[in-house]
Amino acid sequence: MLLPNRFIRWGLPVLLLLAVAVVPVLAQEGAMPGGGLSGQSLRPYRFVFYAYAIVWVLVLGWVVSVGRRMAKLNQRLGD
Repeated sequence: MLLPNRFIRWGLPVLLLLAVAVVPVLAQEGAMPGGGLSGQSLRPYRFVFYAYAIVWVLVLGWVVSVGRRMAKLNQRLGD
């Protein structure tokens, strides 16, 4: 029964984050803007930013998870 709780706690928010990040991009039908340096934008790199944000969310979730497990272990050892 632990697996469904973990999925609801971690998997569902990650899937929602991916959906919020990817669906608007897929819905757009635009090409890369051209026309020199002044016409360039960071639009082609948005997936890099999304991936970076997802990795940070996963790392922070992992740190919180390890912290909770360490607190439970310390509590068990203290008893």
